[in-house]
Amino acid sequence: MRVYSSIIVILLFLNSCGNKDETKIPHFGVKPVVPSLILKDHKDFLDKLKVITSYEDSTGLAARELYEVMEFHFKEEEDYVLPPLGILPLLAKGELPKESGKIIQLTEKFRENSDAMLAEHQMIKHFLGEMMAAAWREKHPEILGYDKALEKHAELEEGILFPAVLLIGDYLKLRDKDL
Repeated sequence: MRVYSSIIVILLFLNSCGNKDETKIPHFGVKPVVPSLILKDHKDFLDKLKVITSYEDSTGLAARELYEVMEFHFKEEEDYVLPPLGILPLLAKGELPKESGKIIQLTEKFRENSDAMLAEHQMIKHFLGEMMAAAWREKHPEILGYDKALEKHAELEEGILFPAVLLIGDYLKLRDKDL
């Protein structure tokens, strides 16, 4: 368990290193927003997990470690990975956002960090497994299903949302060349 905590610290450190201009998240005049359904899912997952972190047993301990990783990961997703999805209705109408360059910067930041994001998914899966095993041993039936819902959310991100974000950036780059 300590190995994974060390990995988290290293990832957090590496994420903060580098040229600050390269890692800076661009600000929009009208910022594309993460679709509200995704924000609601993130909030619901963290709210349910927050309750479990108060357990005074191995389940609570695993939940606290899981919460730390998920909170950091969801913030990253909401800061620069998922906001480009907010322009999908505009693109579907055949229109282009005024801030295409900044949106492309977000998608490129994600492209550069996608391996780390996927590694965070694996860490979440590990801590989730530990929490669920402890919950089974310590008889916490109220937690049943949390793992399946979170795994389904991760599959949606990896299989649809993350690729869609990259496609948005690629599409905007192609359209930028056409203009």
